[in-house]
Amino acid sequence: MPSNSESWGLYRGTGSPGTGAQEWPRPPGWRDFGGGPDLPAPPSDDPYASVMLGAAAQPLEPVPQEVDKVNTALHLCRPLLVTGEPGTGKSSLAFRISRELGLGRVLRWQITSLSTLREGLYADDARLGPLGTAFLPHRRPRVLLVDRLDRAEIALPEDLCTVLSAGGFSLPGAPTGGDSDAAVRMATDDGPSVTVPLSGGAVRCHAFPVVVITTSGDRDLPFDLVRRCVTLRTSRPSPGLLRAIAATHFPVDGPRRLPAPDVVDAFLECAARAEGPVVERFLDALQLAADGVLRIVSAQGRSRQEAVNDLWQWTAPEEL
Repeated sequence: MPSNSESWGLYRGTGSPGTGAQEWPRPPGWRDFGGGPDLPAPPSDDPYASVMLGAAAQPLEPVPQEVDKVNTALHLCRPLLVTGEPGTGKSSLAFRISRELGLGRVLRWQITSLSTLREGLYADDARLGPLGTAFLPHRRPRVLLVDRLDRAEIALPEDLCTVLSAGGFSLPGAPTGGDSDAAVRMATDDGPSVTVPLSGGAVRCHAFPVVVITTSGDRDLPFDLVRRCVTLRTSRPSPGLLRAIAATHFPVDGPRRLPAPDVVDAFLECAARAEGPVVERFLDALQLAADGVLRIVSAQGRSRQEAVNDLWQWTAPEEL
């Protein structure tokens, strides 16, 4: 991996919104699927992104390994397989990539034990699923989040390899000879159907989608899938990154202000000592403080540190 993440690639890891004007790298010859003509650009707004990322109040602290791995996946047109403990930003990475590179609304496929490849590709009413929508031909790639693939039965990861290798899929009922068109609706579009060009009865991508596959390691994925991916293991966020994440979720023009710096520092110290996921606990504790709970508890005869410890403890997950 290159040692200087700022010297190459499109992705910088700051989470700052981009214009989408970057020149996209040409795909390797063996990953150029030639789909087209290109459909119109997807919706640029993504209401769920603000839930995952907050406002873009200030740039995040880039994680060099993450930046290098994302750019490797973009250049090689390969999926990014993200593993790590809960709460280390695996799912939110898809939204940071999309926001920073201006790629529009993220397609989300939440995996369960009952998920099937067909569910991800299409439904009976000519509506494509998130996986099927991701492979429609666009000049710039769609971002697809395949969340918690390790929840699926083993057949799904194996079946997924076929679509990822082919750069597309066959649409049931479409003629398999020559070129034709099909009217379908996208997974995130409640508007009218779009006409999709088919070659040999198959949907084929132009720009290979940015596929972010997450797993918490509850079940090993088949090597046939892993070898097709660029792998990234997330780590616990640094204090600087936690501080920046807090600023995005408590913007200065928002309904609640970020607590005073000494309060933020106190909860950062709690996070540094804690085991397990800390991002959500850190934000929850700050939310309680912003709502005045820390002040009320302190006024009940508790010291500031005791009140901080109380709020931090209240946000801890406990086994039932």
